[in-house]
Amino acid sequence: MRKYIAKFIVLGYGIFLCLNVSGQSIEKLRDERESLLNEISETSRLIEEKKENRSDNLRELNLIDREIQSRVKLINNFKKEIDQLDNQIEVNQMLVNDLESDIYRIKKEYASLVRDSYKRKGELNQLMFLFSSGDFSKAYLKYRLFKEYSRYRQRQGEILIESQSKVQALVKEIQQQKSEKESVLGDIENEISRLQNNKNRKNRLVQRLKTEQQWLQKSLKEKQAAAAELENRIKELIASEKDVNINAAESSEFSDQRGKLTWPVEKGVIINPFGEHRHAVLKNVTIKNNGIDIQVSGKSNVFCVHPGKVSTVAAIPGLNKAVIVRHGKYLTVYGNLVDVFVTKGDIVASGQVIGKVYHDESEMQEILHFEIWEENTKLDPEQWLLR
Repeated sequence: MRKYIAKFIVLGYGIFLCLNVSGQSIEKLRDERESLLNEISETSRLIEEKKENRSDNLRELNLIDREIQSRVKLINNFKKEIDQLDNQIEVNQMLVNDLESDIYRIKKEYASLVRDSYKRKGELNQLMFLFSSGDFSKAYLKYRLFKEYSRYRQRQGEILIESQSKVQALVKEIQQQKSEKESVLGDIENEISRLQNNKNRKNRLVQRLKTEQQWLQKSLKEKQAAAAELENRIKELIASEKDVNINAAESSEFSDQRGKLTWPVEKGVIINPFGEHRHAVLKNVTIKNNGIDIQVSGKSNVFCVHPGKVSTVAAIPGLNKAVIVRHGKYLTVYGNLVDVFVTKGDIVASGQVIGKVYHDESEMQEILHFEIWEENTKLDPEQWLLR
C-alpha cells in the first residue's frame, strides 16, 4: 500500500511540476508574441504613411526590413510553442500510460481483496474477532489487525478513483493541447504567407533604389559624418568629466534597469539596429551604428528613459540637436531633436519630456537616434529597453 501511495504522490507532483514549468514557458512565449505583433502592427502603420520620393522609398525599405525580421521572430516564436506543446503532450501521454498500467494492477488487487473479504466475511466480523480471543491483549491485537485491513482496502479503492480522475484530467488536457497546436500551425502558415509578401515588396523597393546609387552614397556619407561628430562630442564629454565623482548608487540603479527602461518615444519602430550590418541596397557597404534609430510618426515627444542629470545639449550637423543625460557611470543620448526643453545641469525624471523628434513634412524623416554608453563602452539600447 505504501509503495502505491508514494508512487502516486511522486507522480502527482511530477504532473504538477511538468505542466507548471511548461505552462510558464508558453506564457512567456505568448508575451513575446504579443510584443512582436504590436511592433508589426506599428511598422505596417508607418509603412502606409508615405510619400512618393526616394527618401520615402528608403524609409519604407528600412521599415519593411524590420517587419521581415519581426515576422521571422514571430514564426520562430510559434515554432517554439509547437515544441512546448509537443513536449507537454508527450509527457502527459506517458503519465496517462503509467496511470492506466497502475489502474489495471490496482483493479486486480482490489478485486482480489473483495473476493478475500467475501470468503472471510465470518472471520472478519469484529465481534467474532474479539470473542475468539483467549485474553484481552489478543483481542486488542486482532481488533487492530481488522482495522488496518479495512483501512487498507478502503484506501486502495480511493487510490483507484483518484487515478481514474487523473487520467480523465490528463486526457482532457492533451485534447486541449492538440487543439492549441492546430491553431498555432494555422498561424504559422498565415505568417509565412505574409513574410513572403514582405520579401516581394522589399525586392521591388531594392530594385527601385538601385537606380539611386549616387544619392544613397551621398546620404550614407552625411549620416556617417553626423554619427562621427556625435561620437566625438560624447568622448570629449566623458574625458572632461573623468574627474567628476561618479555616484555608485545611480550607476547601480541604472544597471538594474537592463531590459526594463521605458522607451524614449511613445510609439516607434527600430529601423536601424545597433552595431555593424550590411546596407540594404549598396553592395559591399557596411553600416555602423553606435545606437539605434527609431522611426516615429510626426513631431513626437522624446522622453528621458531614467532619472539623471543633463550633461550637455549640443548641435550636431545632420542630427539637429542632441541631449546627453548622465546616470552615474552611464550616459543616454537622444539625437535628432528640435524644441529641446532642458539645459545643461538640469535634473530630469524618468518619463520627462526633453524635446521633440525632428519632423520633415516633405520627406517624413521623423527618426530618433538613441544611444547608451557605459563610460567609454557603447551598449545595444535594444537590450535595455522594455519590450
